[in-house]
Amino acid sequence: MTLWYLARGSGLVLLAVLTANLVLGIAIQGGWHPGAWPRFAVQAVHRNLALLAVVLLVIHVVTIELDPFVPVGWWAALVPFVSPYRPFWLGLGSLSLDLIAAVVVTSLLRSHLRLRWWRVIHWLTYLSWPVAVLHSLGTGTDTRLTWVFGFEVGCVGLVAATVIFRVGRANRYRAGVRVLLMAAAAATPMAVLVWSAAGPLQSGWARRAGTPTTALASGAPTAAGARGRPPALAPFTASFLGSATSSPSGQVETISISGRVQGGAGGQLMVSLVANQLPGGSLAVDRGAVTYRPATGSQIYTGAVVSVGPGSLIFRLAPRGGAAMPAELTMNGPVPASSVSGLLYLGSVAAGPAGGDGGQDS
Repeated sequence: MTLWYLARGSGLVLLAVLTANLVLGIAIQGGWHPGAWPRFAVQAVHRNLALLAVVLLVIHVVTIELDPFVPVGWWAALVPFVSPYRPFWLGLGSLSLDLIAAVVVTSLLRSHLRLRWWRVIHWLTYLSWPVAVLHSLGTGTDTRLTWVFGFEVGCVGLVAATVIFRVGRANRYRAGVRVLLMAAAAATPMAVLVWSAAGPLQSGWARRAGTPTTALASGAPTAAGARGRPPALAPFTASFLGSATSSPSGQVETISISGRVQGGAGGQLMVSLVANQLPGGSLAVDRGAVTYRPATGSQIYTGAVVSVGPGSLIFRLAPRGGAAMPAELTMNGPVPASSVSGLLYLGSVAAGPAGGDGGQDS
C-alpha cells in the first residue's frame, strides 16, 4: 500500500512542479522579471525545478513499476500505448516521460548541438505538460476526489492565465490574433471541466479507460471504489502460514488463528473461534468470526464461520456494503497448535458441508 500511495502522491507533486516550471518559463519569455532577483537567479530556479521534476518522475515511474497492483510493465514506461493497464492514458504518461527525457539529454549535450536545434527540442517541454495533464486526469485513480480534481483544474487555469499574460505582451502578433489566442487559453479550463464531466468523473470510467478485469476485482483503494459499491476480490487459492493460540475460560475456549496469505491477493487472515468443551476434553466450535486484509488496498473483508469440519473452516467474507463470497481455510494438523499451515480458497469452497455453495457470488 505504501508504494501505491507514493506513486499517486509523487504524480501529483510532479504535476505541480511541471506546472510551476512551465509558468515560470512562459513568464520569463514574456518579459516578466522580479525586481529583487537577478536574471541568473530566476534562470537557476527554472533549471532546478526541471531537475526536481526529473527526480519526481523517476520516483513516480519506479514506484508504479514496483507496486504489484497495476500490471504496467517496465517496457511500457518508455514505449507509449503498450501497457495492459489503461493503455492510452498510461501511454500519454510514457509519451510525456519521453519528451522530458529528450529535453534533459539535449540540455546535457547543449555544447555539442546547434543552438537552433536545441531550442526546437526545448519546446517539447511545452508539449509534455498538456500530455501529462491528460495522463493525470485519465489514469489517476483519485481524479474523482474533489480536492485532487480541483488541484488539476487549478494547474490548467494557472497555465492558461500565464499564456494570456504572455500573449497580451507579445506585440509581434496582430490584435486579432492576440484576442483569438487569449480566448482559446481562457476556454481551456472550461473545456477540461466539460470533458472530465463526461469522462473521468463518470462512474465506470476505470473499465472504459482500459483497466484489466483482474485489477478491477482486486479491491484497490481507488476513489471510484470508495464511493461506489466495494469491488469483490478475484477468486484465488493460496497457501496460508500462521499460528494459533488458545485461551480457556471455564467450559468455553477461545481459539485465535492469525497468519499470512502467500499468494493470490496476499495479506493477513485472522480467525477467532469460540468452542465449548465436551466431556472427554474435545471441543465443539460454537461460532467464529473472520477478518481478511489483502496486501493491496484499504478494504477490509469480514465474515462469520458457517461450518467447521475436520481441519477446515468454511466462512463467508464481504467488504462493508459489498456482496459476500464463500471461502474455506483447510489446515494441516490439529488446531490449536503453535504453527498452522494450510490453504485458503477464496471465491470457491474446496470441499465440505457447504460445498454446494461454491463459486463466487455475483
